[in-house]
Amino acid sequence: MAKWVCSQQLAEDFAPKIVLNQVGYRANWDKVAFLLNAEDNAPITTNVIDRQSGKTVATIQPGPAELDEQSRDRIQTLDFSNFKRSGEYYLQAGDLKSVPFQIGQDIYQDTFTKLLRTYYLQRCGVAIFDPITGIYHPPCHLKDAVIAHDDAFHKAGDTVQSQGGWHDAGDYGKYVATTTVTIGSLFSLYEQYPQNFTDDQLDIPESGNQLPDLLDEMKVGLDWLLSTQRQDGGVYRKLSGKEWPIGKAPDEDKQTRYLYGVSTPETGKFAAVMAMAGRIYKDPQQAKTYLDAAQLAWDYLQTQDQMQEGWIDGDDSGSGKYLLSEIDIEDSLKTDIDDRYWAAAELFLTTGDSKFEQYLVDHFDQMPFNLYEWKDASTLGMVDYLFYAKADPNQLKPQIQQKLLDRADQIMGRVEGSGYRLANHRFIWGSNKMTVEEGITLVHAYHLTQEQKYKEAALDQLHYMMGRNHFDQTFVTGVGTHPVAKVNHLFARAKQINIPGLVVGGPNDGAQDNIAPKGLGIRSYLDSEKSYATNEYAIDYNAPLITLLGMLLETS
Repeated sequence: MAKWVCSQQLAEDFAPKIVLNQVGYRANWDKVAFLLNAEDNAPITTNVIDRQSGKTVATIQPGPAELDEQSRDRIQTLDFSNFKRSGEYYLQAGDLKSVPFQIGQDIYQDTFTKLLRTYYLQRCGVAIFDPITGIYHPPCHLKDAVIAHDDAFHKAGDTVQSQGGWHDAGDYGKYVATTTVTIGSLFSLYEQYPQNFTDDQLDIPESGNQLPDLLDEMKVGLDWLLSTQRQDGGVYRKLSGKEWPIGKAPDEDKQTRYLYGVSTPETGKFAAVMAMAGRIYKDPQQAKTYLDAAQLAWDYLQTQDQMQEGWIDGDDSGSGKYLLSEIDIEDSLKTDIDDRYWAAAELFLTTGDSKFEQYLVDHFDQMPFNLYEWKDASTLGMVDYLFYAKADPNQLKPQIQQKLLDRADQIMGRVEGSGYRLANHRFIWGSNKMTVEEGITLVHAYHLTQEQKYKEAALDQLHYMMGRNHFDQTFVTGVGTHPVAKVNHLFARAKQINIPGLVVGGPNDGAQDNIAPKGLGIRSYLDSEKSYATNEYAIDYNAPLITLLGMLLETS
């Protein structure tokens, strides 16, 4: 019986189907769907059919079948880029039908809004009553927080005020690492296209206060971050309980919650986003508060010659590490120089103080151009300097540009070698985030060179996230015909509700939850609420997809 079930699952895994971007395409975008695993690789003439009339409006001749080494799918391209008429359509090849999709200019507004509104739904310390989704819970975690261990300024058991912020992911912890890189990514998008963010955009409680809703929401994260800074400038790593409150809504989680470990990597990231906030917010007192906090954090870093991480040893086992570990093994986690570099770049751009620019010059050769994430935040510092520094006396800009383009060309090599045209080849924890971040680098490369190949490859990453993948599924709740449906999220599971706009981690070869299949690379994924290694949401998964989508909509 077990063998039969396994064989049935394998057969379903490689069943013929048509996969495409389930939201759709702008008229001027390349439009390429994939026909998967057609019997005998037969070239089946494929029709574009108007969903309303049922009439064929275009025909496609599939490309030759090619075996994708990552997925083992046989993939044939269905290119209908020349068809540009606005409307709603589906593709049909013999008996195979795709899900419906749209062609049009404004088809991503709903998706973009859903992705952004998740931050309101993740707020901690306040009651949530959302008029759009009906999602509700009373105020939660009002006693945050208790100091976990003795340090230079506190005794274990001391209480401090650290309410607010966002629940980090499917759990209710709050982490400086992910909060800072989330704000950094969205601030970067805002600085590129401030005109696209308005008041009343998100229907949040602050809407109507004459400040763009995005900045209102980012202030929620920033103000919690301020509460994690000690009077000497050092910043605590995280806030969580000692247990995972499975089966409980946020307001039902009554356990004591602790602030853990002053850390130099987190202090660096904190300094960076506070410096960004110091130039983005126009209220003078508010901007000063943020910039003062950034400079105090920088001053603290100057007293610390070595990386410091504070208490670890499992951190009492109710939270993630967000440090070098058996899962997160990147070399950048062995140092805090990337975090200091990001801080120096943003402080220079905000203050113009040459000492920060000198730090960038002195440490430039130590900086690889990696994808931007909590494991290595230096990339955003380099990109912001490249695009926003008014002068460049040390000729850093051309050197940064070369690093960026070298990275983009490496990414292009992976895209061209992938049947799904994926920029990411590492299927580890949070692979979807990595895919999207590589797409952002490709958009930057397009802006620098105007070479279409970079833009089209960036769009390929969006198409993957929106359903053009092995699973014929979007990796965003509430988006597309076949969205991820069983996200690993404590609140959603406890109340059996659907929260729209959540991005999940995606294929993870290690499948550490022992729920998703291991060792299958791009196919090591399962839409299961128990699969925290592949199907959990996190605030730093949404941010890069918002940024990539926002950049592509403007670029196009």
